[in-house]
Amino acid sequence: MGCDRDRIDGFDLHGNRTLTRVLVVSHSFLQNDPRVNRAVSAFVEEDWAVEGLFLDQPIREPNLRTWRVPIARRQGSAVRYAFEYGMFFLWMFTWVLIRCLRHRPDVVYVNSPPDVFAVAALPAKLFGARIVLDIHDPMPELLVAKGRDSSLLFRMLALQERMGIAAADRLITVHEPLADVLNARSPDEEFDIVMNVPDPAGWPPIERRGDSRVIVFTGTVARRYGLDDIVDAVAAVCDEIPSIALKVIGDGEDLDRLRTYVVRQGIGDRVEFVGRVPYGEIRSHLSDAWLGANVPKPDSLGELSFSNKVVEWTSIGLPVLAADTRTMRRYFPEGTLFYTTGGDADQIAERLREIDAMSASDIHERVTAAQQALDAIAWPVQRANLIDIVAEEASR
Repeated sequence: MGCDRDRIDGFDLHGNRTLTRVLVVSHSFLQNDPRVNRAVSAFVEEDWAVEGLFLDQPIREPNLRTWRVPIARRQGSAVRYAFEYGMFFLWMFTWVLIRCLRHRPDVVYVNSPPDVFAVAALPAKLFGARIVLDIHDPMPELLVAKGRDSSLLFRMLALQERMGIAAADRLITVHEPLADVLNARSPDEEFDIVMNVPDPAGWPPIERRGDSRVIVFTGTVARRYGLDDIVDAVAAVCDEIPSIALKVIGDGEDLDRLRTYVVRQGIGDRVEFVGRVPYGEIRSHLSDAWLGANVPKPDSLGELSFSNKVVEWTSIGLPVLAADTRTMRRYFPEGTLFYTTGGDADQIAERLREIDAMSASDIHERVTAAQQALDAIAWPVQRANLIDIVAEEASR
């Protein structure tokens, strides 16, 4: 019993610390948030003591204990979001204080959105802990992409971003282009990069069918990701590419509208809606795929988009049709992905015609180049960055 308690509490009988202790907080479901889940798994693999606050049911495992904030997460108005975030903020502030009183953590690892949650971690500083803020998305740009173009809300979200940044001791974000945007609003701050790339370990390469013309999309079904443009492009080329089809794996706020739009465009028999599937089962739905498609709208958020789906598809040997943005080109240069113009169905259709006419060897050469580019940013590289950052803060 003594050894087990030492493992949980992180101290030996003389009061010396035996484990690095990390509090992890995210307004998300741990099991459904791949970035947070990967981080927590990495901390546990390092043999650190991890305690977390999330929206899903509590976990009690060796070196991992989580608590649940009983607040329903719903799509809704700005008022609803403010209510959810406000209640979570208060719960988090109290929880951090209680955990610090129980056993002082070394680091509080806060995941946004919203960024202001780093302020709720401030009680930990009274106990000597460090706050690491991981900014996943730029909230002001996300607001605009969702069609809520309000200058007042934009300024308020920019303010909470600056408050969260000011409260943190160390800042992480997902790639250099987003760090540039954040630096423009907080010019005196430095950001470490831990890219949001999946860990497709255990996903063997797919055996691609040369005659397949199935385009796949996996993820959140929302207009900002350009699914309506893909539908229009498929409708435009279906006479020239008779077997072309679209498979949508996932759900989201615009799923019903997309279903209606597909029927209106007259290609209901060419589009399959799979719905949400567990992460580990996604690969089984890609065996008949021709291309993975990631063509977000060309707005300020789309320009910053780096889809981890592109990494998943590339890792298993699936060619990728991607919107031509500076963020994607930063990591996948010319000759790796099949770039097109996001938001332009005619350009997407023309690209589909070109790919349809390419030889298998030319496509294989493109996939190989993409996989070589991926090696430089794969999850083992990002995991090492994350562990180094948190361990450095813990040592302080």
